[in-house]
Amino acid sequence: MKDLFNSQLPGGERPDIQLCIFPHLTEMLVVDLRGGASNISLLNASDVFTTEFFKSVEEEFSESLRAHTNFPFAQLINLPIQLEETIRDTVMSFILDRLGVTQDPDEFPTVIVFIVSGGALTAQPDQVLEGLKKILRDHCGEAAVEEWQEDLSRLITEESAMLQNVSAQELNEALKGDSPDYFTLWENRN
Repeated sequence: MKDLFNSQLPGGERPDIQLCIFPHLTEMLVVDLRGGASNISLLNASDVFTTEFFKSVEEEFSESLRAHTNFPFAQLINLPIQLEETIRDTVMSFILDRLGVTQDPDEFPTVIVFIVSGGALTAQPDQVLEGLKKILRDHCGEAAVEEWQEDLSRLITEESAMLQNVSAQELNEALKGDSPDYFTLWENRN
């Protein structure tokens, strides 16, 4: 837990862009270090998940679904993996587009993505906050930490609350027997 967010690439290089995604929120923190300057901002999901985004995913999925192959059953079985890869690639493309990154392979930035969620966040939100502040401090200075501390705290608090709500809802569904993810040895649905 000590080195919660390692924001260096192999070889000790710093990335050009760091994305801190809070899965249950509509905002993500962007630390853009391209060109030696640091630009910190919040990017809203509505700026990424546009009509063009969904059309792009649909087109890519349609191509995967209709691809001719000698192994049609294997093709269908692998569709969830292909869809996940398609969505991940498309999301990254649209995020980078919103940040003004050209799709020129020679100028493509290095990107690190942190998913800020899960057990570490619910168990030790203060350490998660310190990890995010360390990223800002290391790459942008103490002034950036002071400027963004309130937003970081808010995002962590909101994500933690959403995780607790989701967990409570899942537990409630499990206790009612409404969840396919939970079962009991004594269950008899006949």
